[in-house]
Amino acid sequence: MSHTTQVSSKNLLQQISRDRAAGSPFAFRAELPAQPRPTESSGTSQNVSSRKPKQTKRTQVSTKADNLPTVEDCSDEPFISARAPKDGLPRYCVQIRRRTDSGPINISKTFTSLKDAKKWRDDTLAQIQLGLLAPKQEEGSKTAPRVCDLIQKRKDKGRSVEKTATQNLEFWINHPRCQEPASTIDLKWFQNAAEDLLKLEMMPQTAATYMTMLASSLKWAAERDEDVPYDVVVRAMKVLWHDEILARSEERERRPTLDELDLIFDAVLANKRQKIPIITISVFAIFSCRRLSEICRLRWSDLNVTDRKILVREMKHPRKKKTNDVWVKLTPQAMKIILSMPKTSEFIFPYNPRSVGTAFRRHRQRVKIDDLRFHDLRHEGISRLFEKGKRDHFVMKTSGHQSRSCLDRYVNVEKKGDKFKNWHWLDWVLEYWASI
Repeated sequence: MSHTTQVSSKNLLQQISRDRAAGSPFAFRAELPAQPRPTESSGTSQNVSSRKPKQTKRTQVSTKADNLPTVEDCSDEPFISARAPKDGLPRYCVQIRRRTDSGPINISKTFTSLKDAKKWRDDTLAQIQLGLLAPKQEEGSKTAPRVCDLIQKRKDKGRSVEKTATQNLEFWINHPRCQEPASTIDLKWFQNAAEDLLKLEMMPQTAATYMTMLASSLKWAAERDEDVPYDVVVRAMKVLWHDEILARSEERERRPTLDELDLIFDAVLANKRQKIPIITISVFAIFSCRRLSEICRLRWSDLNVTDRKILVREMKHPRKKKTNDVWVKLTPQAMKIILSMPKTSEFIFPYNPRSVGTAFRRHRQRVKIDDLRFHDLRHEGISRLFEKGKRDHFVMKTSGHQSRSCLDRYVNVEKKGDKFKNWHWLDWVLEYWASI
């Protein structure tokens, strides 16, 4: 096919697109200049002249490659996403996915020029709208990786995650909606997935955790050149947050009263079958400002009695998981409780945190106290330090927080002073372990 014939076909495609695809968000930005019809006498010379611009274009591209152009902003360009430069040249990946009467069309191509990427996108969309681009019937969902396959690959080959994250991944691997090809997912698919979670009576905060894990797994796969619409994943999560289908955890202001703690601890003492030292661990949680899982991971070998501090392994962190070991200061009361404990294991409190939490909740329900969690004892301990007049840096060394913004979520100051001064339950704990 000659150069002139190609241009004429392109003009025809543009004309058909304008006539039949009215309302398309992609309009051709400029008309191509009319090409003169070649004659028999001038055909050879015209073909030669038409090749000259191509040679000039190659020279220009070579010059651009030598100058290492920067990646242009394409955040406002649908179907186009910028990828990491390769060999010093930018890369613009165009991913077009459309459902037609003949079946889904999935097509992608990578360019080093944003202008070329936009031009190919517009031409391809016009061909799809005019029915000139048919889907590949032989390459369907049979060979395309499913969402569950990519999540399984992330679980097997990606960085190891904690138990809760693993459970989230297993949930999506077995979910019916994730049996679809990853290349066909769109905004509606994400919205339906979120609605599935809410139908299970999940709180929006819990659903947000599951959806974030799903999105991060798909991004992980897309970054490794799997057939995943990366831009769809990013846009869908923004929509879910903006429409408040997902929600962040609410800040709690619940603090236990001394009377409530008396009722719970008396119920524990009345239960002769209770073997886990709920009272000791609860009192220690208040004076140490520690989470329950962290308390049950404290080791004797990580205790520094001289400096009155201890190493908390795998402290909770929004990004770091198993590498966030932090030294924290111990209050005098917390140190006394530790030194009173018998050394029967490498762990100071050798108990299962799930069992401790269940036992605390069971005795709380027995005395009919509503909306009180074991984690609220950490809130109480941090607020207590501020009520005693301690400064931010001191409290952060005890709580383990690395920023004031995170610490503020735990601060619910009521009045100055120490309501746990001369608290009889601290004396009870020390006397109990001294008598054993």
